[in-house]
Amino acid sequence: MTKNRGPNAFNEYFENIYGARWPMLLAALAPPIKFYDLVSPINGKIYHLDEASVLAARALPRKKGDRVLDMCSAPGGKALAMLFEADASQSFVLNERSATRRARLSRVLSEFLGDAHPFSIKVTGHDATKWGLYEKDAYDAILLDAPCSSERHLLEKPELIKQWSPHRTKTLAIQQFAMLAAACAAVKKEGYILYATCSISPLENDDVIDKLFKKRDGFRVTPIQFEKGEPTKHGWIFLPDACKAGPLYLCLIQKVSSSHA
Repeated sequence: MTKNRGPNAFNEYFENIYGARWPMLLAALAPPIKFYDLVSPINGKIYHLDEASVLAARALPRKKGDRVLDMCSAPGGKALAMLFEADASQSFVLNERSATRRARLSRVLSEFLGDAHPFSIKVTGHDATKWGLYEKDAYDAILLDAPCSSERHLLEKPELIKQWSPHRTKTLAIQQFAMLAAACAAVKKEGYILYATCSISPLENDDVIDKLFKKRDGFRVTPIQFEKGEPTKHGWIFLPDACKAGPLYLCLIQKVSSSHA
């Protein structure tokens, strides 16, 4: 095990970020997780997910007739949270590149919506980093729940935490920005992107938004806040030591110009 890899490197990295708070946050990342009961209005079945995920889905502005894209939709909890409150005039594209995870998404939709639902839903398997090459100014609202370090899940698997290094979060931040840039091209003028991760690493959160504003014009952050959680430089984060939800980072971005520069 090298000096910059494994549990010791993990703890040192996040202690440098969170300081005296880190031991409490680390302990709060361990199970059990308090789940929210999301009830299907179609058949009454209950989907269990973190409360922060429900709040995230509700934070993406949507109106009648909107086209909505969920760029990384599996396993489907946030998609369900949006659909359970959707207007039937809205249409949804739920994307998941992984065939295995896409199959799970389809099973979730079938179980909790059945065949009698009123919604227009299309499940796709595209590479989210390239979306903007094919559809530009196409969606009114985009949820980008980007693949991330997911430190809570890493800590559940000792074999994975042994392999952790700072390179992991740096590499994922590059991929996350590519997806966000694609979302910026795909969203319509005046439309919204909700960028989200379940990472506690600023590199994957506010730093990705910093990079967006350095490289793209025509976008602004729309402030969001909740009764739980805490503000960050650009968005909002739920950390389980403070609010018993998350971790989940959110930033709501609006496109104010159709420039793709």
